[in-house]
Amino acid sequence: MKNLRIYILIATLLVANIFVSADTKQDIEKANKKGQVVFLVVTEKGNTKNQEAMILAQNAQKTIVESTVLELDRGNVVDQALVKEYGLAGAPAPLILVIAKNGYVAGGELLSNLTAETLIKMVPTPKEEDVIKAINDGKHAILVFSKKSFTDRKEAIKNSKEAVSMLNGEAVFIEVDMDDPKETNFTNKLRIDKSKTNASTTLVFNKQGQLAGTSTTIPDAQKLVSAAKTPVKGGCGPGCGPAGCGK
Repeated sequence: MKNLRIYILIATLLVANIFVSADTKQDIEKANKKGQVVFLVVTEKGNTKNQEAMILAQNAQKTIVESTVLELDRGNVVDQALVKEYGLAGAPAPLILVIAKNGYVAGGELLSNLTAETLIKMVPTPKEEDVIKAINDGKHAILVFSKKSFTDRKEAIKNSKEAVSMLNGEAVFIEVDMDDPKETNFTNKLRIDKSKTNASTTLVFNKQGQLAGTSTTIPDAQKLVSAAKTPVKGGCGPGCGPAGCGK
């Protein structure tokens, strides 16, 4: 009977060990399947700031209903593949990454540079997630920010889709409704003032995620293609300006 109890105890410990050793990547995937954004707190053993980082992430979580907080101990053996994937081996810690609902990293920053408010602003909107996915898939993204009431909307969309077609599967088209409250944060990040805008704005993001071109008039398809293909050396790209990619 004594031996039986020992075997039961060993079995229980083994099950418990399997549970706590489940890798963080699986936890992220589970959260994403539930439609949750993940605030991933990257810690290292013995760092006195670890708890502070966790509390900050938890405070941000209170505002973002569909979110969860996970901790990634950089020294955890089972998470080394994820540490390598995110390039965290030599990064200062603690830091917090924002993992979008589609599983891609949307942003990250050191604890010393973060507040709950700035962390919340890193959470991508649905259309911003589409841009992040496109870039991670190695594609350009052509976006039209518009409103249903804008008279140039249909033509701006038509020309942008034509540019995407000309890029032969290397680009995606994304329309953003300026009146959609879910996209307010994305619109603000790109400094598009919807209250003062009465025409569509077209943006080109290249495969590196750089803003490569802008048009505040009806865009020219060929100029959008050129902006996407031209390397950005500095600033906002060769197509930037009041009507850089416009006709």
